[in-house]
Amino acid sequence: MALPVSFYSETIADNTVKKNGEPETGNFSVPITTLTAANLVAQTTLINALRTAIAGVIIGNLLKRETVIDRTISSSNPAASTLAQRENKLLLRYHGNTLNKKYRTSLPTFDLTALVSGSEFLDLTTGPGAALKSAFEAIVVSPDNSGESVTLDTAQFVGRNT
Repeated sequence: MALPVSFYSETIADNTVKKNGEPETGNFSVPITTLTAANLVAQTTLINALRTAIAGVIIGNLLKRETVIDRTISSSNPAASTLAQRENKLLLRYHGNTLNKKYRTSLPTFDLTALVSGSEFLDLTTGPGAALKSAFEAIVVSPDNSGESVTLDTAQFVGRNT
C-alpha cells in the first residue's frame, strides 16, 4: 500500500483584512492520483475540473493553487464579497472505495446560497454539488493509498475557525 505522493491544494482569501493589509486565508489539501509525465495532461484536466467545481461552491478569492509539480499564485487581494469568510466552511466527507476508511477536508469561504433552503447539506445530485462530486471523485485518492479511489459522501456547511 503506497502512500499518495501527489496533492492538490488551494489557499483562499476571505473578506477580512488583517492589520498588515493582507486578507485572512483558509486552505485545504487532498491527495490525488500520482502525477507522471505519462499522465500529466489527463490528470491536469481532472484537476482543473475539480478546481472549477470548487469555485462553484465557494465565494472566497483564490490566492494560490498548488500541485506537487505546479504552483501558481493567482492573487494577493481579499475576496470582493463581505460574505466570503473563512469560517463558512464546506465540510467534505468521503471514503476510500476499497477499505471504506472515512476521510474529510473543508473548503473555506463556502457560498451559502448554494444550499437548498432548510438544509445545511449541499445537494450532490444536481447543480454545483453534482459538479463538485464528479470532479472530486475523478481525481482525489485515499490519503492512505494512492491506488484507492474515493467517493464523496456529503458536503455540509459548518462554521468553524480551523
